[in-house]
Amino acid sequence: MTAPAQWPRTDAFAFAGGTATYVDDLRPPGLLHMAVVRGTRAHARILGVDTRAAESVPGVARVLTGQEAARHLRALPYQFGEPELIGGRRSTLPALPVDEVRYAGEPIAVVAGENPRAAQAGAAAVRVSYQDLPALLDARPFLTPEVLGAGDRSRLVAEHRIDRGDAQAVLDGAPYTLEQEFSLGRSTTAPLEPRGYVAAWDRATGSLTVHASHQQPFQLRDMLAEVLNLPADRVRVVVPHIGGSFGLKMSGQAEEPLVALLSMLCERPVKWIESRAECFLGGGREQVHRVRVAFDRSGRIHALRDHAVLPVGAESVSPGWRQSYVSAAVFPTAYAIDNVSICSRVVATNLPPWHSCRGFGKEAPVFVMERIMDLVARRVGLEPAEVRRRNLLTPDALPHRMPSGYRIDSGDFPALLEKVLDLAGPGGPEPGEEPGGTGIALEVTPEGGGHASGRVVPGEPEITAAPESATVSLDDHGTVTVLSGVTDPGGGNTTALAGLAAGELGVGRDQVTVVQGDTALCPPGTGSASSRGAAVGGAAVVLAARDLARRLRRAAAVLTATPEEHIVLSGGAAHAGRAGAIAFDVLAREIRRGAGPDGTVARTRGYRPEPPHDPAFRYSYPYFSSGAYVARVALDPLTGVVRLRSLVAVHDCGRVIEPVLVEGQLQGALAMGAGLALTEESRFDPRGAPTTRSFKEYLAPRANDLPDFVIGHHETRAPGTLLGAKGAGEAGVGGALAAIANAVDDALHRLGAAPVTAVPLTAPVVTGLLDAGAR
Repeated sequence: MTAPAQWPRTDAFAFAGGTATYVDDLRPPGLLHMAVVRGTRAHARILGVDTRAAESVPGVARVLTGQEAARHLRALPYQFGEPELIGGRRSTLPALPVDEVRYAGEPIAVVAGENPRAAQAGAAAVRVSYQDLPALLDARPFLTPEVLGAGDRSRLVAEHRIDRGDAQAVLDGAPYTLEQEFSLGRSTTAPLEPRGYVAAWDRATGSLTVHASHQQPFQLRDMLAEVLNLPADRVRVVVPHIGGSFGLKMSGQAEEPLVALLSMLCERPVKWIESRAECFLGGGREQVHRVRVAFDRSGRIHALRDHAVLPVGAESVSPGWRQSYVSAAVFPTAYAIDNVSICSRVVATNLPPWHSCRGFGKEAPVFVMERIMDLVARRVGLEPAEVRRRNLLTPDALPHRMPSGYRIDSGDFPALLEKVLDLAGPGGPEPGEEPGGTGIALEVTPEGGGHASGRVVPGEPEITAAPESATVSLDDHGTVTVLSGVTDPGGGNTTALAGLAAGELGVGRDQVTVVQGDTALCPPGTGSASSRGAAVGGAAVVLAARDLARRLRRAAAVLTATPEEHIVLSGGAAHAGRAGAIAFDVLAREIRRGAGPDGTVARTRGYRPEPPHDPAFRYSYPYFSSGAYVARVALDPLTGVVRLRSLVAVHDCGRVIEPVLVEGQLQGALAMGAGLALTEESRFDPRGAPTTRSFKEYLAPRANDLPDFVIGHHETRAPGTLLGAKGAGEAGVGGALAAIANAVDDALHRLGAAPVTAVPLTAPVVTGLLDAGAR
């Protein structure tokens, strides 16, 4: 994709040239290093934690167990709202367990050492005594429709039921039905930089400063203040450059208060840098769906019933488990199905807790629905694209209220389909090539924040959109500074914010400095979450810049005796026609000479997206991005190895503010979707211990595993946002995953194999499908 007047990223050279500053680059005087003692059992009672040997290791400064931590730390607060809001149960969870370990790898104690080696040696010397307890590692038995017994119900974190129409009656009387079970393997995020924190307690001022590789500094600040029993204004969080995140670096993880507490106890700065093996502990996305659909000879689907199980690992206060609710609520994605029944059981197991993963639960229903479309097409003898045409929501049906209550605000799904098919062309394997297949997929991704859905519950507090804020100021040198409450975990929204401010003020982007990720400097915001950076954070910047522009024009009008409406801001100056121009640095100094509250040259504005108010329904996601995808694969039937030959995408993220950045976001999402479809899976042994501890076992796609992606755009502006922009951060994961799975299924079907029902499609899985078809 090319676009005129593309701006390079403002910070590109810092990343490419190695001058960017990450958390691990920070080495304050007196620094200690933290290591974590992790449990080795999936489920066990803790009989004792012996720290004597660890305390005698040279260089060990402090060992902290759950018993001592409990005297200093409050329970961890839930992130992203109360669990009851989406039907979840509440649990009291400490940073370090005292009585029971719930998964292999759970933190049991932490050690501070003079250097990383000493801390790790101290952690290795801690001895923990266990009494094993029954562990749940496989949640498939919860697929049963029967009523659960008391023991099984104690494992339910939530049970989500969504109904529209009468799916069972339609299924009972349908001319055609199809029933199939689909599953997605557990996977994780793999940022270049794992999590990291440097905490520094100042006893003299009673203040805590934490430098963190984190998406949401204000949420981290508030969580630390609550757990450590500190006033929020005594906690400062600073986010330096971040080497990627993809949902991993949100608040609610135990190491965050622990590194801070060690700093307070030792009265020295303490650093913790997560290892790759620790990073791979967490994960998400694992789901099992037992689906039945009713359809007619034309391929039109009239009913969908889904029983789903989502094993979210051990209970957690992080946002990860909330993805399960979104997965249920997004059905039936981009399709018009009148009768829908969803029953989703969210099960706590004895594997590590889910953390947030890019896609945030939206990728699973896309995979399920797109596999259904292909299977229905095969059953009635139609092309997969034609079955989709007959079932897609049309533009005149939008806005559309989904069965869950989510409201699709805008889009043109038929146009996306036709455009991607045209862009992809006929294709097909070359003569002499391995057997090949083609797959297509449609995707919708709610963005902008707001997981809850459904009708308003009497007596519950009103749910409103979270705002973003920005301050735009002009100094005496004519430099514009933007302070934003959103953060940039690597996608480059600093460039978008600089461009938006520059456009309103008539200056070059090189005259705009964007500051993010510092709770002492920036106005409050949600950081990086749910693709809000440009659509919501950028809107706040535009409003603040417009206010500042009006102030500059007003001042120039007074100084030049020119009507304000005749003042034009351009080239870093206020132009007043024949009266001449006043450079911004001069204008700023003149304004500052003024008295009263209007003497400042800064403006702060907040913004929240405002979709049309419906008093019957809760506020949920304010805008929906969408996309269509065509994948082509080649398959070696002897080895089961799949090669992705091409992947074409047409994306609708509303108004495209920065084409280069949007394409970069989609390129990354497509690569992630390809990995989830073919190779990426977090594995555990029969005792619940992780076996994917490095990139040797967790097979993320490499550059030479992927083709050059072809990307197009189709804009339908979001009616509920100031800029018309939607999200560009999560779309592509589910669409690429589903299109590739369909392409592999197409190739396998030509070879007489069993249908694709599970991902990832590793070589053993593919050969297993070939063998099953041959029997």
